[in-house]
Amino acid sequence: MESSPYYYVRMFEDKKVVRKSTGTSDRRDALRFAEKFFVEIKTKRINQEPLSSRSGFEVCALGLQKENKSRVEREELSLKKLDNDEYRLKKDLLPFFRKYEIADVDYRVISDYVSTLNSKSADRALSSSSIKIHLSHIKTILRYAQKMGVVKTLPAFPSIKTVDKPRSWFNSTEYAKLHNTARTHVGEKFDVSSKGNQKLRNGELTRELYDLILFMTNTFIRPTDIRVMQHKHVTVVRSNQVYLRLTHPMTKGHTQPIVSMVGAIEVYDSIVKRQKKEGYGGPEDYVFQPQHINRDYAMQQLYRQFDYLLKITNLKNDPLGESRTLYSLRHTAIMFRLTESQGLDLLSLARNARTSVEMIDRFYAKHLTAEMNVELIQSNRNESLRTTSDQETKRVKSQSPKAKRISKPKKTAKVTST
Repeated sequence: MESSPYYYVRMFEDKKVVRKSTGTSDRRDALRFAEKFFVEIKTKRINQEPLSSRSGFEVCALGLQKENKSRVEREELSLKKLDNDEYRLKKDLLPFFRKYEIADVDYRVISDYVSTLNSKSADRALSSSSIKIHLSHIKTILRYAQKMGVVKTLPAFPSIKTVDKPRSWFNSTEYAKLHNTARTHVGEKFDVSSKGNQKLRNGELTRELYDLILFMTNTFIRPTDIRVMQHKHVTVVRSNQVYLRLTHPMTKGHTQPIVSMVGAIEVYDSIVKRQKKEGYGGPEDYVFQPQHINRDYAMQQLYRQFDYLLKITNLKNDPLGESRTLYSLRHTAIMFRLTESQGLDLLSLARNARTSVEMIDRFYAKHLTAEMNVELIQSNRNESLRTTSDQETKRVKSQSPKAKRISKPKKTAKVTST
């Protein structure tokens, strides 16, 4: 083979091609290896043993998928990730790597795969971030093979440079326009069209979309959270502080409870009241689109409504031309906290939003400018300390037994009549 100095032996048996390297570049030795290989395969076929003693890429990839299915059942992995991996395997990875043994997958082979993804003849153009996801999937498969003892070491991987592209958000003026339009246009009909502008069905802006906009910007949640959130995951807390505690299933690898803003309670109460009239609102019912058990279809309905709302408000793109989506509401919630909260640290915000400080800095806070927090930048810590010190001194003197309090005589008001 051109890609190897060694001869390879291939044999068609049991409706599949069994392939193995002879490990030699000498033709005579390769022929002797082939004869032994033939006897070995026939013996295994008679004894109903696996034909290949080495695990191919496909075997390891499918083995990993099987293991991940068990992890999904144990709620250690999301079903969406499993489905995405399955799609990527069938569409891209297996068509390319199916012919390779795990030990043959090296830097050159992986680089060739990346080249096919970047090829101009490809049916789609993948971004650097998407290519990195493909490489991560390949590395996970190879690590699984390493755990199974198929290979001892992992090959080097190509380095892919990525440029972070944070999603857009809505400033206070745009946000007001968005939710006010959603409220005043409830019941408005619109056409749902295909990519070829062929009308598919009618759509309608619902009260639920208005509630969703307010709920997301007061709870920091992702659209993926909306997919799985049920009423049993929402607790109204009224103590010294008033908030919603959200304990929905794991999304994006995070399981921490989320604490909402105060405004989320009024929105949630409105949702429950409306759903009770419609026959929903029970613990097992979904907070949004409870009438649809198929959650992919449920989210599609919300996406379509929100996309239409963006069009009629001319907010589909931000001033830089970046497209806005339902995910922009989460970015808006986090940006509002970064620009309006007093002394909120990034770690608390990140934990509450089920993300990390690094992700806040790389994606959510990319739009944050110094001018947005000019008051904090210009604040003087020494002045703050002096003010606090003066207040404390006055408090101590007022409580001292030696301090004499002298009250000034009250002035009497002179009343005149006209």
